[in-house]
Amino acid sequence: MSKRIWLLPVVIFGLAFTNAQESRPKPGGAVDEMLIANERAVQNALSKADKASFLSLFLPEGTWTTTEGFVPVNLLANRLDAFHLSKWDVVNPHVTSLGDDSAVVLYVWTVTGTYGNQPLPSTMLASTVWTRRDGKWLAVHHQDTELRAQ
Repeated sequence: MSKRIWLLPVVIFGLAFTNAQESRPKPGGAVDEMLIANERAVQNALSKADKASFLSLFLPEGTWTTTEGFVPVNLLANRLDAFHLSKWDVVNPHVTSLGDDSAVVLYVWTVTGTYGNQPLPSTMLASTVWTRRDGKWLAVHHQDTELRAQ
């Protein structure tokens, strides 16, 4: 009888822990859709030079990779007006979970426009690393690489 009494709190704790784990949203399904929507929001903020929206989607210490190197997101946000995009699209996005609180969004970014009066490549392979902080998904790092026909 005393073993059963001791076992009861262990079982109750185990059930509570399992239920808590199951109630946490995990990447997949709705989370994937939300991350893809966030990715489109990043590109939309970029195209509209909307600094506030752009910064609201990134960690303050986030980075953006360009052909010149790594650019802190806060510095890039100050140069959003150098982007002049007439058309863009996030094509064939795919989310890869890295755990409960992080994921990578991969896609092809098609774009017509310039940055600093220089034409942007029309097709790029892009990826953004996202992490969940205090319940909100934020971008940590973004990169895009020109895709060239061979």
